[in-house]
Amino acid sequence: MTDPDDQRTRLIEPTPRGTAGADRCMRTLLGWFGGALADWSEEDRRKPGRLLGRIVDDLVRHLTTLDEG
Repeated sequence: MTDPDDQRTRLIEPTPRGTAGADRCMRTLLGWFGGALADWSEEDRRKPGRLLGRIVDDLVRHLTTLDEG
């Protein structure tokens, strides 16, 4: 199906097997990261998420400016 917001792209829907595989992969990654950061304080675990959110916001703003120019 064509993406109504961007005609250059196509929307896909995973099969149940694909969904299960993606879910398994995410659980594994989150478990691995959770184990690696288990000794971090709650505050230290929040900091990277906040900073990554800021990076994403700034990149989107920058890319929007490039698209408009």
